[in-house]
Amino acid sequence: MNLRAFVKLSRIEHGVLTSLIVIASYVIAGGRNTITMVLLFLSSLLTEIFLFATNDIYNIEEDRINRPDAPLVRGEVSIKEAWFLSLLSLIIAILLNALGIVMKYLMTWSIVILLMAIILGFSYNYRLKRVIIVNNILVATTSSLTFLYGLYAISSIPPTLNIPYLLFTVSFLATIGRELVKGAIDVAGDVRASVKTIANVYGIKSAVILAVVFTFIAVFISPLIVIQALHEFYGLVLSVGVLMTDAILIYICIMLLRSTNYMGRFRVWSLGAMAITIIAYLVFALLLFVH
Repeated sequence: MNLRAFVKLSRIEHGVLTSLIVIASYVIAGGRNTITMVLLFLSSLLTEIFLFATNDIYNIEEDRINRPDAPLVRGEVSIKEAWFLSLLSLIIAILLNALGIVMKYLMTWSIVILLMAIILGFSYNYRLKRVIIVNNILVATTSSLTFLYGLYAISSIPPTLNIPYLLFTVSFLATIGRELVKGAIDVAGDVRASVKTIANVYGIKSAVILAVVFTFIAVFISPLIVIQALHEFYGLVLSVGVLMTDAILIYICIMLLRSTNYMGRFRVWSLGAMAITIIAYLVFALLLFVH
């Protein structure tokens, strides 16, 4: 397995971003321990590698249509190599978390969140990706748990209303919207792989309308993040990021309702819009850390 194929299979760039979000939640919750940050970063990164690698393993037939340049499809990585990489990453991720708990750098609840992400993500990869609606919910939940992992690392009973929880909720809703549009774009490959989505069962128009509904609900809830953020020092940074994200999401939703030709742009722009909030979240945490 060459380095390029490894990076492509493991989607390291996604893993790094996920790990930074986890650390941001930890810092915003009041955490400042460097060793804890390292444990959170590595366990998150390795978990992402496990999930992305197993996704490609079980998704190879669909990828022959939707991602013909995928490493497993091109033969740059063998199934055996992919399994070795994924299982090694999984074992080390769990061991790092367990070590952190034993040495009291992490709270016990953190491993519950980690295992939840692993089980839900793998269940999606293995079989539940083919189950309509369940597939969207699993992707949204797994990716959004990132905001809670760092939070539960420092507190055994976190407060029920705070920035990480609100971001988890908004991310969950917005991700479902994006996944519905993704399903509309990938109809051909999904049908071949027996993956049932709203788009290939009820039609592309239904998927688009539902995607807009979920996205608008996310936008409707997001002002709560702004309110909470403004209670914190440097909270204006996150607030501006959230408002910018909302503006982009509203715009692309309107364009998508006018024409399904905007599905590709919706997928890219919604991801970019969410990235703005994530960047603001990271900057907010960094400012709190150095303050």
